[in-house]
Amino acid sequence: MEYSSHHFDVIVVGAGIMGSSAAYQLAKRGQKTLLLEQFDFLHHRGSSHGESRTVRATYPEDHYCDMVMESSQSWEQAQSEIGYKVYFKAQQFDMGPSDNKSLLAVISSCEKKSLPYQVLHGQQVADRFSGRITVPESWVGVLTEVGGVIKPTKAVSMFQALAFQKGAVLRDNMEVKNIVKDEVRGGVNVVVADGEKFWGKKCVVTAGAWMSKLVKTCVIGGSRRGTRRSLPSEAIFPTFASYGEPYIYGTPSLEFPGLIKIAVHGGYPCDPDKRPWGPGISLDSMKEWIEGRFSGLVDHGEPVVTQLCMYSMTPDGDFVIDFLGGEFGKDVVIGGGFSGHGFKMAPVVGRISGGPCA
Repeated sequence: MEYSSHHFDVIVVGAGIMGSSAAYQLAKRGQKTLLLEQFDFLHHRGSSHGESRTVRATYPEDHYCDMVMESSQSWEQAQSEIGYKVYFKAQQFDMGPSDNKSLLAVISSCEKKSLPYQVLHGQQVADRFSGRITVPESWVGVLTEVGGVIKPTKAVSMFQALAFQKGAVLRDNMEVKNIVKDEVRGGVNVVVADGEKFWGKKCVVTAGAWMSKLVKTCVIGGSRRGTRRSLPSEAIFPTFASYGEPYIYGTPSLEFPGLIKIAVHGGYPCDPDKRPWGPGISLDSMKEWIEGRFSGLVDHGEPVVTQLCMYSMTPDGDFVIDFLGGEFGKDVVIGGGFSGHGFKMAPVVGRISGGPCA
């Protein structure tokens, strides 16, 4: 027997940062919204947990700059609604060899998007950061004001709370086993593991690394990367990224007093349901990088804390936000493959993925 409580305008599958943002946007527009999560809310098995994600508008691709700038305003709007902060601003410092194509494209994008920036060469970098950050003479640095840190678990909780305040229904421990087109009423039926069924006019699927298991036509795989945190001086660092091999990025001392996060962007394929929890990739190249960049102020020996995070990768590292098509036509929207750099843009992703459903 079906009840009206099982009928919705939009069903969102996956309550990580993207699904929670979409649910908030939809509920804000007056849509009767259901948000389903296969595990506990705020779990640590996907890509939306932890204490920090970087914010940067410096991308080689122009369109990401636009998405970050809009999202920065939306983060501030959402936190003003909830009454606490999840977005902490800082400068962003990008560095790398002066002939690195991606870094040169970052500079070009800053010019095209009228994003104020400074290009710093070897000694200028040391002077700007009082010797705390140094680069080889053959490197350059790009300093911008649009940087910072998002508190991930807190941000997911914020969007879920705001969605609930605006009338959304939130259900966790509801593993979706199937999404089926309703040939009689139109829309879709979403079936969970215990056999319970929900009907929605539309459906948004933001299942992260589980996307390919649920939506068979998606080419999105799971991989993981290692995060390293080391002891610095008491100085306040910017958020930063280093182009080349390895690609390394990090955040200021925010998560744990006296520590900064330094992460290597990389990993290897894994099944999200069978992921190992032990050591990730080798940290040797990261240790060498730390020793060269921070003038001995950051311990480059063993990390104080390590943590792994799931990436949902596409072949080109770009996002997938589109109608599923086929028999579902425009009734199902998929949002996935955020490839380790999408969190900062969650407000815009939520708006875009939920837009066709409102």
